[in-house]
Amino acid sequence: MKRKISFICIVFSMVFMGLLSNNECYGKEIVQQKNNINLRVRNFYGNMSNEEGIILKWSKVPKSKGYVIYRNNKKIVTIKSNKIKNYTDKKVKAGKKYTYEIAPYTVDNGKKVVGVKSYKIRVKVTKRNSKKINPARVVIPDFYYEDNYNVGLYESIKLHAKARVNKGLKKKKVYNSKLVWSSSDESLATVDQKGVVTANDNRKTGTVYITARAVNGVKKIIKVDVMNYYNPVKFKNYKVVPEELAPLFGKYKNEMCDIATYFAFDNKISNVKIDLEEDGLSVKIQPEIELNEKIEKSLYTVLNDLCLHFEIKDGYLKVTYNDYFSDGSIFKYNIICCIDKVSEEKFKYQIGYAKLCERWYYSKERKYNME
Repeated sequence: MKRKISFICIVFSMVFMGLLSNNECYGKEIVQQKNNINLRVRNFYGNMSNEEGIILKWSKVPKSKGYVIYRNNKKIVTIKSNKIKNYTDKKVKAGKKYTYEIAPYTVDNGKKVVGVKSYKIRVKVTKRNSKKINPARVVIPDFYYEDNYNVGLYESIKLHAKARVNKGLKKKKVYNSKLVWSSSDESLATVDQKGVVTANDNRKTGTVYITARAVNGVKKIIKVDVMNYYNPVKFKNYKVVPEELAPLFGKYKNEMCDIATYFAFDNKISNVKIDLEEDGLSVKIQPEIELNEKIEKSLYTVLNDLCLHFEIKDGYLKVTYNDYFSDGSIFKYNIICCIDKVSEEKFKYQIGYAKLCERWYYSKERKYNME
């Protein structure tokens, strides 16, 4: 009986390990391997080469002597020059999928020392008449494209990318559209496998490069600036607030200071939405709160005059203003308001990204009419 139980346990373990090995994430960066030199190929991808086989391409690794290529975890060839940056694997069968890795190598005291293996890629052997083929590029759809991608501290943004075939092949589709996302600096921002980039809460700012990589290695790199909107160091593509919102920074500055102070310090409340309706202020919050008379009056005055929407989140006041156009499009102005505590228990008031030369600046988001 004990032998049977032991045999069953062994079989179960083998099956379980097999499932784990098959559940591989192609295109994912791997942890450095032990006892290997710290050299790796950063750009590695594969595709079909006119039905002659699978062509693999990579970027040169300057300090290497050559490269070792692996197929399905077995070494298939050694490239004895670091200047060569492609190889065609002709020993493949139609319809089959093959996994590849590449590692650079150097020579130390006459011995070959292999570097770190690249991420795995998977390439399918397809024919010219195949309806589904390997991805040829990763692109950002026009609807989601922006010139600059920014994310504030403690905030998240969602990036969008798609694995596509080459232009002109409209009748063909990719056989596997899955993307693997990775961040160049996780101390700045992380990215999940849905493309959601989250800035870390260590108040570190800078530029991070987010990679969206298809299973066969083709990729798109998206630059994202991690910014402290409340104490920014540098600014890119900032805009002046429109005339319609000028009273927010002049006529109603005291009211705005009172509102922001109330939610940031007097009553530390998060996740509140405030709008003005026909029967008065509409405050949406869990749990319910009661506004004092002064704050309620300030909110009513500003909302009634400027047609704004207020949202309080994590102690910051976000003001939204929609500008509608005849073509159905909307410009949505998001203005961040915060109170910074300074010496002698006084408060410094900031709106938007920054105040430069006595002019206020704001963030802008374009919304499209989907009808």
